[in-house]
Amino acid sequence: MKRLLQFQLAGTLAFAGIITAIAFMLNQFERRVEDAQRQRYDTYLLADELRQSSDDLTRFARMYVATADDRYLRYYWNILDIRNGKIPRPEGYEGVYWDLVVGNAIPEPLAEKKGGVSLEARLLQAGMTVDEFSKLKEAQNLSNELARLETVAMNAIRGQFDDGTGSFQKQGDADPVLANKILNDDRYNNYKTRIMQPIGEFLSMVDRRTTAQLEELNRKSQELLVGITGLSAAFFALMCLMVWLLSRNVLGRSAALMQAVHEISAGNLDARTDVSGKDEIGVLGSAIDAMANNLKAAIDRANNKAEEAREQAVKLSEERHHSEKLLNNILPGLIADRLRKGESMIAETFPEVTVLFADIVGFTELSARLGPREIVNMLNDVFGRFDKLVVEYGLEKIKTIGDCYMVVGGVPARDPLHCQKAADFAIAALHAFEDYASDFAQPLSIRIGMHTGTVVAGVVGTQKFAYDLWGDVVNVASRFESSGKPNRIHVSDSVRFRLADDFAFEEGEDMHLKGKGVMKSWFMLGRKDGRNVVQLKTLPAS
Repeated sequence: MKRLLQFQLAGTLAFAGIITAIAFMLNQFERRVEDAQRQRYDTYLLADELRQSSDDLTRFARMYVATADDRYLRYYWNILDIRNGKIPRPEGYEGVYWDLVVGNAIPEPLAEKKGGVSLEARLLQAGMTVDEFSKLKEAQNLSNELARLETVAMNAIRGQFDDGTGSFQKQGDADPVLANKILNDDRYNNYKTRIMQPIGEFLSMVDRRTTAQLEELNRKSQELLVGITGLSAAFFALMCLMVWLLSRNVLGRSAALMQAVHEISAGNLDARTDVSGKDEIGVLGSAIDAMANNLKAAIDRANNKAEEAREQAVKLSEERHHSEKLLNNILPGLIADRLRKGESMIAETFPEVTVLFADIVGFTELSARLGPREIVNMLNDVFGRFDKLVVEYGLEKIKTIGDCYMVVGGVPARDPLHCQKAADFAIAALHAFEDYASDFAQPLSIRIGMHTGTVVAGVVGTQKFAYDLWGDVVNVASRFESSGKPNRIHVSDSVRFRLADDFAFEEGEDMHLKGKGVMKSWFMLGRKDGRNVVQLKTLPAS
């Protein structure tokens, strides 16, 4: 028995080791196949991006020549800057990207100057051969030469011509005929054809190289599969031999052992072998019985520990949920996440935000007329309505100071529509306040002030965190609120400038601010609807 088992164990380990090694090699070949396929796909994408960028350059050059619209010129130079790595490549920069930009479905790419990687650098990183790279480089060079022709045409529309030094300093009359001729003559079309030829040759070279790699890898994989099949057959034969030998030498007692083992493996830890003796099977039977006893005791202990651990986990989860909920109620979600990730100092500059203050008129006199409980209930009702609108319009509530409610748009998540969202919030908040005031026992009115500008935002405090804003825009917005009229939305000229296309305004009085001089002010009336203005419902001022 001992020799048979040792032989079986040695054979099993040997076969397992060999099969594992072959399986590992097979896995490596599969990874190399995946890498080859992925590399081919990546190179296809790079080639298609080069082709697409050439087509987009042609399209925007012709559109600029046809319309003289500066945004097509801006798109044109953005494409070149992205391709040359001067600005980062935007997310989703594939074939339809510029179609979406032209249709205003997505914003233009940010003109950041850091983090860009040129198409040439990405070609070098793609792992292609020198010949393949030279083909795409040839196509890119031809595309750059074509870009120089397009530059001549676009400058001709603006009346700027080459002064002989490569600079377009020579001024003259705009020449759209010349511009259209450059972008549509045979020379231009021949350049386009010449650009596509090396791209096509590059794709053919990549296909040939990848096909050869895959054929070689598949051949080696087949050889390994044949080896695994042979080893498996040999291992099966060895197992059959061992089963025959064990069945011939050990019958009834081994059957009892197996029956007990099966029952124990099925979960019946009370099963026993009832086999005794001093030989190997007897010793094995005693060991199995002892193992069953120990396993049952260990499982009982493990179950007890697991139950204790589960109870602790439930408590920890509840505490964590409570802590996260408390932190999210105190701070904006983005800021709370950053604090949980270990940041200790959070301070950022936001160049474009809109700050809004809302303040109840005559709150001091109202507090004298009402009791403290009624005052708190009133503020809770009003600010509760405002809190729902803050979530609805995607703004961030900064704090309340007594009867003053402070909101900001564009912080901490930067938002190009911060001013529009703040304006919609102001209108909705005024309506909500008027609805509440109409049923209130005392006359109520509110002032709202808005201003747009740059702020610094960050977390202060080490024990009780507070997210706050600092900057001149905060003070100016507060002054616009305090100097406004009851149940009116008092805004600065910078707010009106950003909203003039969609909102109607009424001119207010000039404001004299210390350190700022005279500032023009406006009262926002509401959103425009065709030629009409949706007037705000107002209550009589208290």
